[in-house]
Amino acid sequence: MWNRRKTDEEPARPLANTPNAPEQPREGSPVSTAPARSFEPDVPRGTATIGKSVVIKGQILSKEDLVIDGMVEGTVEAQENRVTVGPNGRVVANIKARDVVVLGQLKGNIEASSRVDIRKGANVVGDIRYSKISIEEGADLRGSLEMIRTETKAAEPVAAAPKPPAEPVKPAQQTLGASAGSANAK
Repeated sequence: MWNRRKTDEEPARPLANTPNAPEQPREGSPVSTAPARSFEPDVPRGTATIGKSVVIKGQILSKEDLVIDGMVEGTVEAQENRVTVGPNGRVVANIKARDVVVLGQLKGNIEASSRVDIRKGANVVGDIRYSKISIEEGADLRGSLEMIRTETKAAEPVAAAPKPPAEPVKPAQQTLGASAGSANAK
């Protein structure tokens, strides 16, 4: 019996003294992603971040929210998501996204299907197409603004809906007039 306990205890002693000790407890314990995200408390899940020291030249297509705090040259598309140019971000690109928030420098056009926020300290040079816009005092903007009128497109089918009931009434009146005329002919 004592030999069995010693053999059970012996592997535990070398594990504590060997460099492989951290690996074996990992095999037996479940892996958790929570500690990996603990260093990013202000970035929500589903958000890609381009850090301060990163430089990207080319086309970026994203299917999640994107935070740019580095330098980007080219095009940025996240049509169903938000693109944020952070305070350290320097972007020379056209941006197409649902929402665009600018805190840093942007030289290029913006097309946002929903909202554009240009915050204090931001510097934007380019044309902006937007559905809603907010420009804080202290932001620098050079370019043109064009509102995308999504509300009028939604209003047109609603306005068209009452017209079809009104149009059948007119042909019904004409039919009545025609039947009255044919009744007179008999």
